[in-house]
Amino acid sequence: MRILSGLQHDHCHMLHGPGTYEWWYTDALDSSGEWGVVMILFRGMPMSPDYLANPSDLQGGYALSIYHRGVRIAFAFGGHPLDRCCFAGDDVHVSMPGAELRLTDEVLKMTIDAPCGNDGRRARVAVTMNVGSCRAHAPDIIDDPHAWILAAPRSRATVNIQIHEAHGEVVTRDLCAIAYHDHNMGARAMAVDFRDWYWGRLHTEHQTLVYLVTKRSADETSWFGRVLDDGNVEEFSEVSITLQRPRLSMMGLRYHQRIILSGRDSKGNLVSAECLNARVCEDGPFYQRYISRWRIDGAEAGLGMSEYMDVSRLSKAWIRPFLRLPWVVSS
Repeated sequence: MRILSGLQHDHCHMLHGPGTYEWWYTDALDSSGEWGVVMILFRGMPMSPDYLANPSDLQGGYALSIYHRGVRIAFAFGGHPLDRCCFAGDDVHVSMPGAELRLTDEVLKMTIDAPCGNDGRRARVAVTMNVGSCRAHAPDIIDDPHAWILAAPRSRATVNIQIHEAHGEVVTRDLCAIAYHDHNMGARAMAVDFRDWYWGRLHTEHQTLVYLVTKRSADETSWFGRVLDDGNVEEFSEVSITLQRPRLSMMGLRYHQRIILSGRDSKGNLVSAECLNARVCEDGPFYQRYISRWRIDGAEAGLGMSEYMDVSRLSKAWIRPFLRLPWVVSS
């Protein structure tokens, strides 16, 4: 896996071919963990049962989750033909009916306004990130079938959440938070090269810790590093990532609840952290998402976001009926 950083890599790379994918991800969680959001815009939707059944049917799409006190209270997931979408190859701009990501000067804004099923319920979330000058540390050359771009992994942000029932608005919240934004892409289907992965991030007052581990995959990665307020991404050396406390979910996922991380920063200092995935906010047939509790050097450090994904399940035909969640496809 190629790992890059910086917004200049955040444009669409116009991948084509069966199973190709590219997505733009943003999350934000308030400091108390009471409110949180996850937003994803897709070009090629690896989690869509239709794309899994026909990997040449490339579409655009979106996913939105809103969490309150660790419970997902609103969810939207839908797709559009590519001719109804805009994926800019020379700028950070993705748009489709009901969803947009756009970089203007030093502000990155992602908005999703979409139905939550077919009963008139609707959710709208806008995350406005002050990204400043996020810098790159690698050439814009994707010489691997898959890439992970830490485009703006630490940004001061405002978050507006609205949830409407059929009879009218029931929730409006405005939050200040630190947002995380990254970008994933692949020239072939994820299940070809990945077995599973763990990912997580924690924002503290002056830094963000991020990890990604794909221990059981052909494309094995163990990455641990941090992001400072100026946007610089520092990859730690001598990285060790240990998975502990194996568990079995109600959907048959075998995962680990505790992730132990260590690495050395550029000054040679050892950084040790623990990510505890005990609070499950989404429990699906191929993944879990967590409001995770973190410790740094043995001390409580706050709440973050993390996930476990069993990518290999996406290649199994039996999984597709379980993926037909509130799914909206426009013509």
